[in-house]
Amino acid sequence: MLYLALSCLQGRTMQSAAEDLLEIGANNLQLTPGNVPTPEFNKWLQERQVSIRKHHGFHWEALRRKVWSETADCLVDADSVHPPQTNAGIADVWKQQAEQGNYAGILLETMYPGYCLGDGDRLSWAMDIQLELAVDVSHIYIQICQNALDNTVWERLQNYENIGEIHISANHGKSDIHQPITEQTFGLEWLRDRTQDGTPAILECYMHRLTPTERRKQVELLLNVVG
Repeated sequence: MLYLALSCLQGRTMQSAAEDLLEIGANNLQLTPGNVPTPEFNKWLQERQVSIRKHHGFHWEALRRKVWSETADCLVDADSVHPPQTNAGIADVWKQQAEQGNYAGILLETMYPGYCLGDGDRLSWAMDIQLELAVDVSHIYIQICQNALDNTVWERLQNYENIGEIHISANHGKSDIHQPITEQTFGLEWLRDRTQDGTPAILECYMHRLTPTERRKQVELLLNVVG
């Protein structure tokens, strides 16, 4: 099932972004932080029977909300969240909490260097203790390009059972810039195989500068992959 992230039009009001994304063929949205709240947005989505998944610091009435407490407790009811940065004061506590199974039911997103789950060693650890993961293939591409992830761990991750979401956008391997995807975008072939069991695929590319036709082509490209 394909979802479009509200962050595709980050900075817009929630409803305005949603209206434009629904217009190009989506009826499933990932609600993300960074959009200006719209009064009764939840009711508006329900009336249109839009399927939603909440991500990280999304909040109905704010641009974003805090995700982790100082004691590494998750403060949101999101379907998926970013883990803390490795230099955060709670990183060690977060790791202990994870090893104790305190994040059951929360999809922890694979990140890029500088974050927990941002390199091969941490991804191996996550799989060893059976964490539930949201795999962001654009972040994986950054890890590979920065020599933080070798092919052995990437192959293991591709076959890992506890994957609940797959996020996709494109970048040049240096930073997470949410470029539109092409047929050559890293991870598409794996996405085709992995989503056959119904695992949600979430398009996260920025669409602000794309025409309506170009936006529709992004959706069509992914629908040809995930069905």
